Amino acid sequence: MDLRGLQYFVSSADAGSFTAAADVLYVSQPSLSEGIRRLERELATPLFHRVGKGVVLTESGLVLLPMARNLLRDLDEAREAMVALKGLQGGHVRLTSPPGLSVDPLAQIVGRFRDKYPAVTLSMLPAEDGNLATQAVLSAACEIGIVDRQPHSSDLVAHVIARNEIMVISPPGTGHEEPTQIPLEALTGRSFISSLPGTRTRTVLNEARESGIDLRIVVETPHREAVVPLVLEGVGSAFVTSSVAREAQKQGAVASALQPQISYDVYLIHRSKPLTRAAAAFVSHALLLSSTTMPQTPET
Repeated sequence: MDLRGLQYFVSSADAGSFTAAADVLYVSQPSLSEGIRRLERELATPLFHRVGKGVVLTESGLVLLPMARNLLRDLDEAREAMVALKGLQGGHVRLTSPPGLSVDPLAQIVGRFRDKYPAVTLSMLPAEDGNLATQAVLSAACEIGIVDRQPHSSDLVAHVIARNEIMVISPPGTGHEEPTQIPLEALTGRSFISSLPGTRTRTVLNEARESGIDLRIVVETPHREAVVPLVLEGVGSAFVTSSVAREAQKQGAVASALQPQISYDVYLIHRSKPLTRAAAAFVSHALLLSSTTMPQTPET
């Protein structure tokens, strides 16, 4: 029996549709549908009723589901046992995060982890936003996620590992008297480049506009890597994280901190169930690194 087909089956049962399951597993919907059909042909029975855009388990599907979960769990345990025998001279950790957090702080965490555990393979799966990253961890498509909002699920454990600050960058030559700290109100009338709704920086922009500050969105792009080049070309200003602002400043952009400061915590999340040894080592490593890099709150 094809284990991938079983994974497609379990994920589809959990998600309630082939499209949603494909999104969780980061595969194409036609590939997932074909995998399900192949499994149904092999078992000589339909596993789902196709209802509109969703799916509902047949009687056969209801019988198979707990057995499929056990088979997949046993496979994970077998892999874990092999890793344990090697003393972490192997193993595989699946990570997910939105694009911005994959640059900072995930890249540094991965780099330091690889120095310590070079035999462990890491898979970094993209997620468009923190909600999708959280769902990937909940569904076991990934073991560890890096997100910018604390998830509200008893099935997840969340650790604060970093604190990011939102800054504003503007085109070169915006003004030699541009302050290093600037209130949002002082940005009134400026043109802005924005990421799509749902992102952290777009939320800052929307909240400023809702408060009556006239910020005009002149370019909306799903490609976050295009924001800095657009700013450098003089198209407009943009809200970005402090790490992106520092890099943009090196290329000639004008970077300013917001006053009052706008910052947010970054969380490492994983399921509350026991982790594989490799994943547990990654979590321990990330927490140790964060303890040396995060600013400490003074005791009162």
